[in-house]
Amino acid sequence: MSEEPLLSVRDLRTTFGGSLTAVDGVSFDVRRGQALAVVGESGSGKSVTMRSLMGILPRTGRITGGQAMFGGRDLLSIGEKELRRVRGREIAMVFQSAMEAMNPTLTLERQLTEHQLWHGLCTKAEARKRAIRALGDVGIPDPEKRIRTYAFQLSGGMRQRAMIAMAMVTEPALLIADEPTTAVDVTVQRQILDLLKDLKDRGTGVIMVTHDLGVARYFCDDAVVMYAGRVVERAPMDRLLDDPRHPYSVGLLGSGVEVGGRDLPLKPIPGSPPDLSRRPAGCPFHPRCTRAEMPRCGTEQETLTIGPGRDAACWKVAVDA
Repeated sequence: MSEEPLLSVRDLRTTFGGSLTAVDGVSFDVRRGQALAVVGESGSGKSVTMRSLMGILPRTGRITGGQAMFGGRDLLSIGEKELRRVRGREIAMVFQSAMEAMNPTLTLERQLTEHQLWHGLCTKAEARKRAIRALGDVGIPDPEKRIRTYAFQLSGGMRQRAMIAMAMVTEPALLIADEPTTAVDVTVQRQILDLLKDLKDRGTGVIMVTHDLGVARYFCDDAVVMYAGRVVERAPMDRLLDDPRHPYSVGLLGSGVEVGGRDLPLKPIPGSPPDLSRRPAGCPFHPRCTRAEMPRCGTEQETLTIGPGRDAACWKVAVDA
């Protein structure tokens, strides 16, 4: 595809406390009107990757390498003042927990208009109209009335919708959704995914952070699979689902429940993700891998080539290919 990526991340590295590497050489592209799934278990580095791009790491976090080109600027090297102009205006983020991300002491009106005014997008009256329209767009009934309420007065599903409205009211080019369906029931989950799909169809680039490939398959075009802070597989979504190459990707697919597959046994991945302060030598997945048959699996890390097509950072896959 010749279209210039909306966001191009190369070799992103993030550490905590100077020694724990949480993001280790992550690379991916996102294009306008397309959705990228960033998939992996808890602790795989998905959320830290997104927070690195947004410049909202905890105090002990530090970006130690890489590049993230967005609109001709490197998000990892621009100053905090310029990054604040990008954050919330050109790139917006929907967090996993709306109650943690939204201020319980402020009305929805205040929270949906405040950053519009800060970015100088419109007048106060116009900001209110845009906020009401945004709440209606995400399916919140009677938005003229709801805009005067507080987040704690809404149901979990309504809060998630309000947070999406808050992210989209500035019409950003890129939306990062970090596990936006974790705390809601299946019906609300479908509604939120429909909202994100509609945004993508209108030309917004979307990054969906999730541990659930079933959620990712709903509207994502491409996927990167992360393990121990690294990308271990990169592929179009349909090809990843039909023919996963990395053993970890195979394990993620086997440990999920498919609709209509109640009688099929789950195949959980053995063991646990590694302690990143004591990262194993070689492929970080090899202590849990049923295909780690080669000596180099425990001594050398296979690299992932970023280029056309798909890749998997696995010695066994490299040999079979």
